[in-house]
Amino acid sequence: MIFIHLIKIRLKQLLRGIRDMGVFRVFFLATIIIPLLGLFMYSRLIVPKYGYTLLGIVLVVIFIIHRRRKDYMFLSKLSDAPVWIFYTVEYVVFSAPLPALLFLGGLYMQALVYVVLLLGICFVKPSPKGAKTKTYHACTKYIPTAMFEWRSGIRVNLPFVSLCYGLGLAGVYNIGFSAVSLAILSLIFNTFYGFNEPQKIVIASEQSPAVFLRYKLGKHLKYWALLLLPLFGVASLHYQYWMYILITFAVAINLLAFAILAKYAYYRPSSNGALSQVITSLAWLCTIILPLSILVLITNIVLYFKAKHNLTYYLNAYH
Repeated sequence: MIFIHLIKIRLKQLLRGIRDMGVFRVFFLATIIIPLLGLFMYSRLIVPKYGYTLLGIVLVVIFIIHRRRKDYMFLSKLSDAPVWIFYTVEYVVFSAPLPALLFLGGLYMQALVYVVLLLGICFVKPSPKGAKTKTYHACTKYIPTAMFEWRSGIRVNLPFVSLCYGLGLAGVYNIGFSAVSLAILSLIFNTFYGFNEPQKIVIASEQSPAVFLRYKLGKHLKYWALLLLPLFGVASLHYQYWMYILITFAVAINLLAFAILAKYAYYRPSSNGALSQVITSLAWLCTIILPLSILVLITNIVLYFKAKHNLTYYLNAYH
């Protein structure tokens, strides 16, 4: 009974998030994005060389979500075995469409691998709220203070970022390593914009909304491009794929711009930008899994004007 109540709570939280997204976005998500995403994943999962790659991406996403959970202490109060009862039940229930696709396609080995690795993730203990997290201050001293999202994100995620970056450098042997590395790095860096800073930090620049956004985009995209430059060089060794390489790195820049604009389009001071995180994750899925990067580019234009309008309320003294 206790985990049935937990699933009900999660469903209520999901419905609350859906209401915050708005009718149009929910309709677009339910009628276009999800069906296309499911069709695409099914068509790729049945191909061996793509199947395990997609499973790896899904498991990485779940692992990142799992590590950032703040309810471990609460769940520990409810049960002596939160790993087995809560995390396993939650993840299996809410990711059920994926193993269902694997079984429908007759991919029983992939389904078994997914279930085993998912269980392994559940045994990784999330950092409880208020617990000390190992940080790496020395590696962030070259990042400008104004890029506090990067300083905070890299301090906490440096080992994982380094691992993914090393995977990208291994692209000298196989360009597939570069592609997987870039997809995961984009996802990690996009999560850096999931928390809204206090209003005092926003108004400290004493800039108009337009200037603020241009400076933010310019600064962050420049550092993002510099970070990706070695990976671009390694991938370029496979010159026969030069067009795909250029498009892929342009898409990575486009995704980071989307994450920044989504953050300020739905900015509320000192709050967890849950809605912007959901929308950014969908943009990542549409770009990485579906060939809809042009839609993300068009959405960036819309988000720019929405972010500019939203920031006017907080920066009106300088507008």
